[in-house]
Amino acid sequence: MMKDTYLEIVELENGEIVLRPAGEEDDKTPIATLTISDDTKDFLKDRYFELAKCMFHAGIDFVYSDDFDGSESEVYDEEFMPRILH
Repeated sequence: MMKDTYLEIVELENGEIVLRPAGEEDDKTPIATLTISDDTKDFLKDRYFELAKCMFHAGIDFVYSDDFDGSESEVYDEEFMPRILH
């Protein structure tokens, strides 16, 4: 389990949006990285960052919920597998 820490959501110069520990250190390794396509950014205009925040918050809520026990089988649960619609 991760120790208690403050997190920040930041858009990097390369366009990736990362969730990382907040602080003064230069070498902050991201906990998670999100890439939003240019088409999606164009569609959402300035709201694409809000989308990223919602996605990171949903992930954090899931990890700290009663539905997540941290077991490896949880990660590969069929409920979360990609579905292909034709």
